[in-house]
Amino acid sequence: MSFDLARQLAALKQRANGGRAAILTHDNPDPDSLAAALGLRTLFEKAGIPSTITIGGIIGRAENRAMVRELKIDLVPIERLDWKSHAVIAMVDTQPNTGNNSLPSGRRVDVVIDHHPPRADLGAIPWLDIRTEMGATATIVYGYLREQKVAIDPTLATAFLYALKSETRDLGRESGPDERDAYVELSKVADFEKLYTIVNPKLGREHFVALDRALRAAVVWGELLAINLGALDYPDLVAEVADLMLPYDRAHWVLCVGQHTHTAYLSVRTDIVDATAGALIRRVVGNSGAAGGHGMIAGGRMFAEVRDDAALKSVYDELVARMVRELKISASPSPLL
Repeated sequence: MSFDLARQLAALKQRANGGRAAILTHDNPDPDSLAAALGLRTLFEKAGIPSTITIGGIIGRAENRAMVRELKIDLVPIERLDWKSHAVIAMVDTQPNTGNNSLPSGRRVDVVIDHHPPRADLGAIPWLDIRTEMGATATIVYGYLREQKVAIDPTLATAFLYALKSETRDLGRESGPDERDAYVELSKVADFEKLYTIVNPKLGREHFVALDRALRAAVVWGELLAINLGALDYPDLVAEVADLMLPYDRAHWVLCVGQHTHTAYLSVRTDIVDATAGALIRRVVGNSGAAGGHGMIAGGRMFAEVRDDAALKSVYDELVARMVRELKISASPSPLL
């Protein structure tokens, strides 16, 4: 660790000066972001810093809703947060100025913990811990708790374990020795009944509608499978469908695009172990949106409003064209089915 954790906690408590800490996830948070926030709240409160987990967007994916419900994770929508009572701000699995969180403009950030590459000048942030070699942000926070000898109860162990299962696909994607060690230790404590319920939730009609639409709309461009999902019930559907479609045997890349509340979202997946999906998606999106990720998974959103199917198709066609150029694909497109 590049800094003294005990010293950082003491300094943060002094800056809080009796106020609360706001722990902010990225918008529409995934299990890694949620588990990291829950673990950081535990760490802060053990250090005498009362904390609130706050989120932008919604919890859309069925597994993520089940995680929040089964583990009773208290979340406050950022638009309802009382900023006056929150003296310090911590960000997990996201960073300032990345476009994937709802941090209000002008707010000073005290803590950034992430496993994605740094995206801006973060030198003024007192507690900055970005470790791109980690497979999950939850792994970093888990290490904090271990270092401070904070007991990890079954609820928190289940949150961490599910974050690792989800983020690394059961250690098969972008995981290292820290994830493997954490996975083994957390398995000794986690509540596997709750974990089963989280991993295998009942799925709403919108999931099957999106899957049906994906199968009908999918177009194969050589090693790229591209899908225009149309209007979405929740933004996470682009990632959900991308995960489901990646096993197609001719695809090494999947691009899913869809629209929710006048915003176009995109998700990229690859099974190429040494790929750089995060860098690729930033080149594809360019200045037209906000995007990021790491080796095998990436996502983003476009800035321009998308109010109808025609506008979404225009955005989708341009994104596909850029992906085809980036991947140097010469094959002609053909429908999947």
